[in-house]
Amino acid sequence: MQMLVFYGVIAAILAFDALLLGGLAWAYHSPRFASRRLSDRPSIKVSKANRLGTMALISTLSLAAVVGPTYFLGEYLVTAEATAWWMIALQAVGILFVYDFLYYGLHRTMHHKKLMRWVHGMHHRVRNPSALESFYLHPIELLAGLGLLYVSTLLIGPVHQVAFLIAFFVYSTLNITIHSGLDLKSLGPLNFLTKKHQVHHLADMSKNYSSLTPLPDKIFGTAG
Repeated sequence: MQMLVFYGVIAAILAFDALLLGGLAWAYHSPRFASRRLSDRPSIKVSKANRLGTMALISTLSLAAVVGPTYFLGEYLVTAEATAWWMIALQAVGILFVYDFLYYGLHRTMHHKKLMRWVHGMHHRVRNPSALESFYLHPIELLAGLGLLYVSTLLIGPVHQVAFLIAFFVYSTLNITIHSGLDLKSLGPLNFLTKKHQVHHLADMSKNYSSLTPLPDKIFGTAG
């Protein structure tokens, strides 16, 4: 796969995420799906200008943080060499597995009372998240999360470009979905993770630190 195609797929993933974000946000605020909201409490107590400005900054920074490292670290992250499909699948799962545990550690550390107010506390101004609030976070938290995805890839890789693209798709799409604030009844595991993350925001910030699976929380006793 040529790098032009690689970035084309990245762009397609980001476009899909934008459509997903818009669709889930519309569903959350639509009277038609009011019965699917996990809670009717106010989502966040900040001005509209603050909210939109933060989301615009994070969206722009996200794009730069995706393109920059993959360009400058490309040879260490990904390869275009012929690779068996099963190896590509294992590489993608490996990236996500390592990331899930690294992010659990980062997220739990950010909840330390002496650190919370400086970075992660910004995201927790959102008490009842909808998809839009997945982009309401401190720039340092955004860069740290993406940085862990690259570290996870470096530890496994270099991986095939397709493996990285699969991992990036799961990482970016799931982050939006679990903030949807909706009962996604027909989506099984996604609905489970969404409800767990809702508990983390709305009820008990000492539970459910993991992002992709409940495994780290179960192992370290923070599932709730």
